[in-house]
Amino acid sequence: MPQDQTINKRLSTLPQELGNTVRLFVLETSHQPLPGSSMQNSNGVKMREPGYATKEQGEKGASKLTTAVADFPSYNPPRKGFLSILPPSWVPYAELMRLERPAGLYAFYFPYIIGICYAACITDPTPSLTHMAALSCLFLAGNVILRGAACAWNDNIDQDFDRKVARCRLRPIARGAVTTTQGHIFTAALTLAGLPLFAYLPPRCAYHASPIAVLFGLYPFAKRVTYYPQVVLGFPFAWAIFLCCAALNVNPFGNRFLLPTASLFMANVLWTITYDTIYAHQDINDDVKAGVKSMAVRFAQSTKLLASTLSVIQIGLLILTGWLAELSPIYYVGACGGTGIALASMILLVDLSKPASCAWWFHWDFWFVGGSIAGGLFAEYLAKLVGMDPATFGVFQL
Repeated sequence: MPQDQTINKRLSTLPQELGNTVRLFVLETSHQPLPGSSMQNSNGVKMREPGYATKEQGEKGASKLTTAVADFPSYNPPRKGFLSILPPSWVPYAELMRLERPAGLYAFYFPYIIGICYAACITDPTPSLTHMAALSCLFLAGNVILRGAACAWNDNIDQDFDRKVARCRLRPIARGAVTTTQGHIFTAALTLAGLPLFAYLPPRCAYHASPIAVLFGLYPFAKRVTYYPQVVLGFPFAWAIFLCCAALNVNPFGNRFLLPTASLFMANVLWTITYDTIYAHQDINDDVKAGVKSMAVRFAQSTKLLASTLSVIQIGLLILTGWLAELSPIYYVGACGGTGIALASMILLVDLSKPASCAWWFHWDFWFVGGSIAGGLFAEYLAKLVGMDPATFGVFQL
């Protein structure tokens, strides 16, 4: 019997793990094509097909194969949901924009909803519901694009970190489905795609877009030099308050509204720090190994104390906003009371040692806290719209 047939027959009788290892060695020494062997893409990332050992794994022996495969999970294309109906070549770019993960979009979008509702409470004349709805839709489209550009930029800068973090190692750039150059081109294309939206907004809104873009651009570098990247992240999110004021012809830096607007701005910054620090606990072990800095790493043993302190200050700033802007008790009940209950519940119930718990509270915190703030402000706006006198809380003006 020819030698290669003898080898193949023997291979078929071996256990699967050992067979993969020996098969790799035989094929390599006989100079045959090597399915599943290590390859490098243009990013220099080693790629392999699932189910086969790499050369290094073969040298370590079959006993370590299963563990190695578990440590380096294979990518499985989406089989359900929105991404499953896209052309395969589009899927990595949709994943780069996180289109299949809405929680991150809430982080971008809720500050704009809060900003629109706040600006509607203090501007004169009071905008119509139709105008409010149109602005909300415009900012939703803008935030899908903004979030996509920010994520693409972040993933490109962080690709070396992502390959060391279990939750992130299968992101499109980290796994090699999108090259570094393609990622930068995609980021630039998304940025340009968002520019036409400003044609529907007052010109002064463009002045606020620049610091938002710059701050999001700086964020991935912050985690390399400071344990406080969440603070950096909080500012571009909160800057939506200023942009929305400009969209409704309110000067956020004018003497009349500077202090209440700044107070609401800082409340949003503190909220971002709180929920993103809790979110970062998902990856805290991998982050420490990879050298990623975050407030979750810095305050690993006192995160709930930190979150409690920040939340108390946040609620104080929300109360200050209402007082400075002369808002009615409607706002205090919804925005301040609702936010206090939501933050207390999250801090009390989240289990920081369980990634699933951190992810769940990250997702729903936007609806609980963001919904409370936006709901209180929207109720205040509706009262103003229908002629309710805030001074008497429930008595309509004649």
